[in-house]
Amino acid sequence: MKKTQIIQISIFCLIILISYFTYNYLNYENETQISQSKKKEENQKKILKDYEMEDSNISNRILDLSYKSIDEGGNIYEIDSVSGAVDGKEKNLLLLKEVDAKIKILNKGTVLINSKNAKYNKLTLNTHFYEDVSLIYEDHNIKSDDLFLKYTDKEVVISNNVSYKHKNNNLMADVINMDLISKISKIYMTEKGDKVKAVIKN
Repeated sequence: MKKTQIIQISIFCLIILISYFTYNYLNYENETQISQSKKKEENQKKILKDYEMEDSNISNRILDLSYKSIDEGGNIYEIDSVSGAVDGKEKNLLLLKEVDAKIKILNKGTVLINSKNAKYNKLTLNTHFYEDVSLIYEDHNIKSDDLFLKYTDKEVVISNNVSYKHKNNNLMADVINMDLISKISKIYMTEKGDKVKAVIKN
């Protein structure tokens, strides 16, 4: 066999080998991309399914929500949350998680409220705070399971496992009604035979 023929055969074999390895490499890359794409799609479907399982009535989940409103009297209501969603049944109602709120009453000070969850009406600004609720105003500190803010009336109704602390004084009651303008509060039990528990320290 001539030397030129050997060289030609060697070059031909080399071309075949290069083509073979190139094909395998490209095919592997393509399979890898397809596999990664499928995994990403499966993860997205899983996340979506988890949200749907959490609450089938919730849509349009949003992160880092913040709302601020100033009324005609110069009072300011601010509410922030880590995440929220529009209620599937009522479009003006937002379901919020990890909530912080400020109510600045003109010439009356600031009321701070925080809770794990809240239902916030975008039209009326009325808000139901629930689960690990805390209200702080100056040296008044109230904890409960539920707090209903009727913003138009500037009225707060605090209920369920209510604990009120003011300086060294502690109260346990069923309900506290607060007027944010007059600062007049009513503390009472729902059952007539029950009494408000108080610990007063001078």
